[in-house]
Amino acid sequence: MPKSSDPNAWRGVIAALANPESRHVLGLLLAELDASEHLAALPFKRRDRVVRVLSDAGLLVSTGDALRLRAERFAELLAVAPVERSRGIDRFVVNGRLEQYPAGVDDRMAVLQYLIDRAMPEPTELVDERTITERLEVLTDDPVTVRRYLVDAGLLDREPDGSSYRRATALGDSPAR
Repeated sequence: MPKSSDPNAWRGVIAALANPESRHVLGLLLAELDASEHLAALPFKRRDRVVRVLSDAGLLVSTGDALRLRAERFAELLAVAPVERSRGIDRFVVNGRLEQYPAGVDDRMAVLQYLIDRAMPEPTELVDERTITERLEVLTDDPVTVRRYLVDAGLLDREPDGSSYRRATALGDSPAR
């Protein structure tokens, strides 16, 4: 039986699935049916190969004359290489673009901070509406909504007449106008 820690152990299972005979026997076993009749109908060499392929993949256990599926093999293979889950804003930003707007407040603020840092890297820069929208277009499919979110979150200041935008200043700082 292959080692559970072998990162290539999944290949044996795929090889078993690629072979029509072993796939058929595996299907019977997965359906909790007896595969012995089907195996008995195969020529000896093919039967031996099917049993060897499934056994080498760690999918079979021989109990006397009967074969039993080792369903735990699938969990063993999944445990070898657990999926790395994205963390932080990487769950929402893919290749530098916002793919999904977060529901959680902390995540939302982290994503908005990321977006403002890229759209307005200069803290004292003053830009018109078109410029900020074009910069946000590079980062999101909905730049107008994101611009509004940045203003609502207090990260982007908008002139009362709507003519220009700048990064919001920290309390006590006075913006250069």
